Amino acid sequence: MNGQWFESLRPLCEETCRQAAVPSVDVVLFYAARWCQKWTGDSAPRVARIDGDALAATAGRIVRNLAQDGARVDRLVAGDGEEWTGLRRLLLASAASRAPQTAGDHADEALQKIAVVLLTGTPPSRAVERLGEGPEGPRNEYIFASPFANWARTVVINQVIDQLRRARRERRLQDRRLRDEGRPQASGGVDVETLASTGDSLTSLVRAIEALPPVQRSVMLASLCRRDLDEELHQRLHEIASDLSVHLDELPASDEEIAESLGTTAHRLAASRSVARRKLASLDPMWALLLDGLLPHRSTRPLRAPARARERSAARGEGQ
Repeated sequence: MNGQWFESLRPLCEETCRQAAVPSVDVVLFYAARWCQKWTGDSAPRVARIDGDALAATAGRIVRNLAQDGARVDRLVAGDGEEWTGLRRLLLASAASRAPQTAGDHADEALQKIAVVLLTGTPPSRAVERLGEGPEGPRNEYIFASPFANWARTVVINQVIDQLRRARRERRLQDRRLRDEGRPQASGGVDVETLASTGDSLTSLVRAIEALPPVQRSVMLASLCRRDLDEELHQRLHEIASDLSVHLDELPASDEEIAESLGTTAHRLAASRSVARRKLASLDPMWALLLDGLLPHRSTRPLRAPARARERSAARGEGQ
């Protein structure tokens, strides 16, 4: 193996293992090599070109997560019934807090995705053998770069996010059909049924808005009080924040009306709202999707979370 590209990772892995007292350097080396392959998209990457700090930090995480979760992954791959039951409970709890009405379906679908990832990937008990053959594996292989429970929760959370995205697409198609038929379109960018399925995410979003700086808070809350929002949606928001529209004489129909009620200009209002939305999107990808649905007319371009939030939400069942 001395001529293999990944041998240049061995000193780092040895040092990291000594610091954490993990006995098997080759197991750590396998997953560190797989991380390099996934990071660069190259089957034989040039390690010298990879950021040294990122590589060292990743090796440290791999060591810690192997110590904590390695035996668990081996038991799951071996078909341990208790481990799979416990994993489903974990997924169900995570799904229930975000989509209570469909939590069971989300948990089962996520469990199937995780099973495929684990069974097509390399468990710790086989890592040394696979290293000897040359490290390789599927793109979505779980490689212990994050704690197993966190990774599993990400899989099921993305199930919920996908549901919201599908609902938004269907909503747009419905509005397009109504427009083509010359019939009135549904108000708002998200319907009551979809909103109800988000569980605690809407509540936590409103609480986060209430914790914003005063100007951003007022702008966001007033924007959620616009007149064209579905009455049932407005009622749901009012249940969460009873003072949602108390500062408004009447529900506004435009940015100009909101700005007038707050004593500012439409331009400054839009700028404050943009800052607030992107700040919230950076904290939770679910909030970004909810804001796109609740405030569809408030942006000139789609709201996208910053890179780190996008990376978390882009897992979609892919291993880390």
